[in-house]
Amino acid sequence: MDNVIDFKIPVYKVLEKNPELKQLLVEAGFKPLMDQKMLHSVGRLVNLNQGVKKINISIGDLVTKLEWNGYEVKGVELK
Repeated sequence: MDNVIDFKIPVYKVLEKNPELKQLLVEAGFKPLMDQKMLHSVGRLVNLNQGVKKINISIGDLVTKLEWNGYEVKGVELK
């Protein structure tokens, strides 16, 4: 497992590299990831920074959840 999660790359690429992360993201609020069509279409275009804005969840909470689960995060846009 590569434990670095880059918030600037598309969600699809993040999950391709770390498939075990999907459940954590769904629990954090990324419910559209449960739909394979959404993952394969929108997930290829939207990165985690954009995703948290679209689904209106706290980027700080997501970062904390990922760090608590052993991931290092980079590329976070706090705007």
